[in-house]
Amino acid sequence: MLSNSTIEEYIDNVPPVPKIVKECIKAINEGDLVHAADIASQDRALVNYLQLIVNKPIFGFRNDISNARQIFGILGIYKARQLIYSYYILLLLPKKWEVFDFDSHKFQDFQARLIHHWSNIVAHIKNEDKELAGAITIIPATLIVCEMLFRDIKDTVNLLKEKKNLSYETILTKMTGRTLFEIASLIAKKWEFSQDIVSLIRSIPDTKEGVFGEHALAIEYMRLLLIYEMSRPVMIQSGLSDLFDLESVLDDKVVESFYEIVQE
Repeated sequence: MLSNSTIEEYIDNVPPVPKIVKECIKAINEGDLVHAADIASQDRALVNYLQLIVNKPIFGFRNDISNARQIFGILGIYKARQLIYSYYILLLLPKKWEVFDFDSHKFQDFQARLIHHWSNIVAHIKNEDKELAGAITIIPATLIVCEMLFRDIKDTVNLLKEKKNLSYETILTKMTGRTLFEIASLIAKKWEFSQDIVSLIRSIPDTKEGVFGEHALAIEYMRLLLIYEMSRPVMIQSGLSDLFDLESVLDDKVVESFYEIVQE
């Protein structure tokens, strides 16, 4: 079993949010996208990342977007904020995936899809919580953490998969004593999200009515988005979808609205 101290030590070693990212987020939260873009332009790696993600097919731009001011101006506040939050994750991304059948290209495509769909959802439901808009970016980071946790016990994990027919989700819980979303909440805390957002992320699988208060609708959409994205063939083939066991409350109107949003 992976002890709590092992998990906490790994989370402790997750790099802190870079100063330039904090400054960029501050400018975005103040509504100054030009200043945010100029801050981002000071970091060539950040600009390269922004270009790579925003030119993914999911965003639908016919011509390449080449500089930070263009990127932020076209995306607007919601997507720009998410894009900067997602840059944190480059600090964790492994050069090679060993447990899951994944790679950097697939990972960044997954990031881009979450950013695009979640920002459209947040705009649709008119939720003004700035942190909630960025909270979806914690999920890709958690997938990396699971890859790294399982890597050290890969033979045991494979044995449990093959001989015991256990899901990655079950193995994770048995080995760590924590769910995927509990680990996600630890990352959110490390990256200085508020306690409200930390608690929400930890409780995403909980479908009991009334758990999320004013964020209940947003969390139901988030749950639907994760179910939707994890059902894609690339995620199933990678094994990463096996880390999730989510159910929707299945409000017909919400589900219908969700599919209208993601198919825009």
